[in-house]
Amino acid sequence: MKLWWMLALSTLVALVSGTMFISAPADSGPPANPMHWASDDWVQWTQMAPEAFASFLGAQEVLDGEWVRVFRHAEGWMLQHHERPWKQVPQGSLQKAWRGGWISGPPEALAVWAEDPATMAGHWRDGQTSAELKRLELGWAWQSEGWVIWPDTNVLPTFEETPSALSWQVQGRNAPEEWWSSRRGESPMDWPSDHPERLLLAAGIPLHSHATRWRDGGRFRLRDKDTWEEEVEKLALQNGWVLAWTNEEVVIEGDARWEWSTTEGQRLTGRQQNTDWSGTITAQGAVVWARLEEDGPEDGPLTLASFETTKGPEKGLLGEVRNHRSGGRMRLFLEEGRVVAREAGSDALTWSFPAEGLLSGGAREVDVYANGKFQAMFAEADGLHLVDVKGREVAGFPLRPDDGEWTAWALVDYDRNRSYRYLVADDASGLVRNFRKEGQTTPGWSHRPAEGVDKDSPVRHLAHLRLGSRDYVYVGRENGQVELLKRNGTTRAQTPVQVDPTHPPLFRTGADLDRTSVLFLDATGFVREFVLGTGEAVGISGQARADRMSQEDVDGDGILELVTWWRGESTAWDARNEPINRPARRD
Repeated sequence: MKLWWMLALSTLVALVSGTMFISAPADSGPPANPMHWASDDWVQWTQMAPEAFASFLGAQEVLDGEWVRVFRHAEGWMLQHHERPWKQVPQGSLQKAWRGGWISGPPEALAVWAEDPATMAGHWRDGQTSAELKRLELGWAWQSEGWVIWPDTNVLPTFEETPSALSWQVQGRNAPEEWWSSRRGESPMDWPSDHPERLLLAAGIPLHSHATRWRDGGRFRLRDKDTWEEEVEKLALQNGWVLAWTNEEVVIEGDARWEWSTTEGQRLTGRQQNTDWSGTITAQGAVVWARLEEDGPEDGPLTLASFETTKGPEKGLLGEVRNHRSGGRMRLFLEEGRVVAREAGSDALTWSFPAEGLLSGGAREVDVYANGKFQAMFAEADGLHLVDVKGREVAGFPLRPDDGEWTAWALVDYDRNRSYRYLVADDASGLVRNFRKEGQTTPGWSHRPAEGVDKDSPVRHLAHLRLGSRDYVYVGRENGQVELLKRNGTTRAQTPVQVDPTHPPLFRTGADLDRTSVLFLDATGFVREFVLGTGEAVGISGQARADRMSQEDVDGDGILELVTWWRGESTAWDARNEPINRPARRD
């Protein structure tokens, strides 16, 4: 792949140009991978072979080692990581040893380097030359032999749900060399600040999220053409756009000689560098773009299995945990009395751990030492386990109940800063306990149920809710009672809602309890939804039957939909509680 789009050439050349000076400090051991440590302040990460890096810079020196990693900071500084030091360090730069390797760059870049892995580290995939991860305005893009886009649900503009638009493809004389047909935030392209779509949205004109976009225009569908057509015409006049109307859609900066077509059943398509692309939405909400060959997407180095395209839960799947040793991800399953970890996209066994009768909650990823090395947490009735990448129990674990059995557990990271809390409830006391780090009791926690709460009824479900600026620890008991606790274990609020404990509840969250609902299955198999603050039945309550349910982003708009399964068939429900897909038979 060409590197022109990967790095800001002028900035990087300025970094390494000029007089060189000698500096070769001593080595300090096997190098760590900086992609597992870098913070989100670095908004563009690129990995390339040393020869390609030297060629790109026009440098005579080729750095020793397998890879050179280049980071660009949000403020514009560039920093390199290399396995061996420069013999001649670029003028204006410094280099220093870091975890067995070396980092180099201007003093300002070295000063802001911090070991604080977050979202970017979670999206990085190792192993391919010229791989790049960059922060987009509306998400993140990872590129090597294909693209993977993670839309950012916190910044995507949102509108009411509407029927999906067609996937228009453009061809013919003078057609754009690059275009993408997808929902907003799902393509790998960052649009210019004066792009027509930006200006339309800024003017309050409601557009469908799905559109076909190119560098200076696009084909957009209005939600109400009769109301907004005049406003679009005014904007076009102000900005000198060429418009063409087709039913409810407007083509901006198009050409009458272009040819339009649509592919039946294919929503995400694109074209770049004379190559056609097809996009697939994963169960986790990412979009995987692969080159489109005559017989379908190319089966190349980018494998869809690496990014999880399977809708709905797999049999026995407990969760995923990053493998900091391989740079990949491990998928954890419960198989014949053991928790087993397998590399994503492979049947290769990474580790196996004896376990039976796991509590609900699956397996969760933990970085207990905040050092970029990840563990898996899961619970049995007699122990809460934390297992490292080699299948070994971490020091201080398992956590055993003083008496009786554990009945529920939850992993909580209130501020998303890896200050984890492990909440577990036992049936002997009927209380929730709170641990941290290597199993130490969390200071200041004391679960004190409100008057009228039956402590003899075991806790069956624990969850953390962030509503506005407040935290709520949800405690659901066998008898249906619900407690809502503060971080210290005291009661924050009370709710009249009674929740059937047979299945784990789900939540549609808002700014406070009056705008937050709990969803659960009642004894007859109907989905019930009640507002936690008022206890009022709302939404989908009583409209559908299910034997299980989950929340997934099934249409790739960055919003979690409710998915219900009933007798092997699944249905996804939008925010209006209307079905948005035909039921699909599951084995």
